[in-house]
Amino acid sequence: MQLNAEDGGHRRCILVTNNENRICEEVTYERNKRVIQGYVNAKGEEVPGLTRNNLRYYRTGFVGRSRSMRNMRKLTTLATDMLCIKEDIYDEQTVLGSHETRREEFRYFDNGEREMLVIYREETIDEVVDILYTTEVPRPVKVYVFSPSEDPWEGSFERVQEKVELCALPQAIYNAYRRILPKERDAVVGQEEDKR
Repeated sequence: MQLNAEDGGHRRCILVTNNENRICEEVTYERNKRVIQGYVNAKGEEVPGLTRNNLRYYRTGFVGRSRSMRNMRKLTTLATDMLCIKEDIYDEQTVLGSHETRREEFRYFDNGEREMLVIYREETIDEVVDILYTTEVPRPVKVYVFSPSEDPWEGSFERVQEKVELCALPQAIYNAYRRILPKERDAVVGQEEDKR
């Protein structure tokens, strides 16, 4: 943060911990927050904040490896924070066009330079397409949409294809995981006994 302040850089940092002894919640997060907001040091001197920075705190959860619909939906929901980091868009909006969003069905993010939609329920796609059709967008909106396959529902978005850039979830996440996770081992099953 200090180097960015000195040279106008755009460095970013992600800290990861298991939060042992609450080190993240009670120490690291608080220290970083004070550096951004400003603080009074041990000598009683005021230290100005590095206010051109932001701080986010995310908690992760476990999602089973099997590709059940339940796990796929859970992974899509939990992936929203990662998508915000990937797209560098954190400002969630409660309205898209003149329509209110519904967190359990679709969420909308806009930072003034880019927009992102995350659609969790395929039953909501037609409604979102109708909203996009009647809404003026200055540039294509990145749309992550739940799909049990690699198809991001392109046919459903045909009327607004120039307004969107589609990506199927959670398939994109599974593809990334497949590259980095070790292969699953087949379970060893005992020999069948010959009962005569």
